[in-house]
Amino acid sequence: GVDGAALSGDDMARYDARRCRAIYGVDMLPSEMGCYLGHERILRRFLEDGHEAALVLEDDIRLDDDLAEVLETLMVPPRPWLGTRHRQIAAEVARRPAYRRLGDQRALHRINTHPLGGYGYVLTRAGAERIIAYGRRIFLPWDHAMDRYWENGIEPWVVYPFPVGHRNETPSIIGDRDPRRRYELSGTALWRRRLNRWRDGVAKRWYAINHP
Repeated sequence: GVDGAALSGDDMARYDARRCRAIYGVDMLPSEMGCYLGHERILRRFLEDGHEAALVLEDDIRLDDDLAEVLETLMVPPRPWLGTRHRQIAAEVARRPAYRRLGDQRALHRINTHPLGGYGYVLTRAGAERIIAYGRRIFLPWDHAMDRYWENGIEPWVVYPFPVGHRNETPSIIGDRDPRRRYELSGTALWRRRLNRWRDGVAKRWYAINHP
């Protein structure tokens, strides 16, 4: 991991504060920067080691007993996200037929929504290279940056029900953010964020049209 309280000057030089405020609404916390760099460090090591795919797990997760079986089945493209916190996933997969069954309990789904969860996912080498290139300038927390599939080129696939989940009894070290901070921005910054949300909505719809 990377300690957000001990970021180097080179680390901070990569942070694009203006773009972050325009999209995220507030500045990233130092702990969010540390989390981002920790995930990136793991993916760089994965690429250096020469493997074809990598399973990345955070430390506050639970694993179902059939995870190894699920992974073995997934070792043909596409490789998906395995875990997520997004509440819309259940509704999304209910509307779309499964791409492939994974045993009796689970299935692989292509979704048109945000996975929003970085605690358990699988990436190929191409996926790792894409997200590293996308984050040369850091402007969002890791899970939000991974979510922007219409920009980063990483299609959101999920295994549902999820074989990886979050252990709620384990507190996050990232820390809580006061939701009122989003309204402390200037009027210009707030309008810039609203404009970016509209642009993202259009971009996501265009992506869905071109990637049915």
